[in-house]
Amino acid sequence: MDQNQFANEFISSYYLQQWRHNSKTLTLTPFNESDSGRPDTEDEDDREECPTELDTVNSSGWFSVVGPDKLSVLYPNANLHDHDVGVVHANRTAPSKQLLYYFEMYVKNAGAKGQNSIGFVTSDFKVRRHPGWEPNSYGYRGDDGLLYHGPGKGDSFGPTNTTGDTKYTTGDTVGGGINYAAQEFFFTKNGVLVGSVYKDVKGPVFPTVALHSQGEEYV
Repeated sequence: MDQNQFANEFISSYYLQQWRHNSKTLTLTPFNESDSGRPDTEDEDDREECPTELDTVNSSGWFSVVGPDKLSVLYPNANLHDHDVGVVHANRTAPSKQLLYYFEMYVKNAGAKGQNSIGFVTSDFKVRRHPGWEPNSYGYRGDDGLLYHGPGKGDSFGPTNTTGDTKYTTGDTVGGGINYAAQEFFFTKNGVLVGSVYKDVKGPVFPTVALHSQGEEYV
């Protein structure tokens, strides 16, 4: 996961500006900005703790191996069933007392089938399913470039959904974010916005990654 605070704040400011102009659901009131361009939304003492590493306890164990740095994850085995998914949450939920949250993962290896995904889930999510395969979850899948939400059926989304460019594989960096001002989840590929979707999930959500074929690795 991207732990560089400066980069995270820069990305947040950039995407916030993009949504002020482009979001279909956004209704924003003007906000004050400091000299650094960061929205002046909260006091230092009111900030929430952000996720800092992958959770090595609440994961799908046999189907995912978190590295010693707790920032990388590998799918070491062959998948035999649809539910043989290696799922790992972040160690904390995404902060919600700010306008925007964003994280990234680098696809070091897309593995045998490239069936990896990135997204957000609630605390009751089953850790043997891709994000987006269960209610109250959203996921962006690598092998088909589709958005998943709830029933496990993928939908095209974003400006490039008819070109196949939303698919991602080895060497790509994919990101997921929440724009609280717009009440939207959004996903990126190599720093470019892929698409967004209305956030109808209530309560805290965990940044989540999932792997589903031998050799897949996120860092």
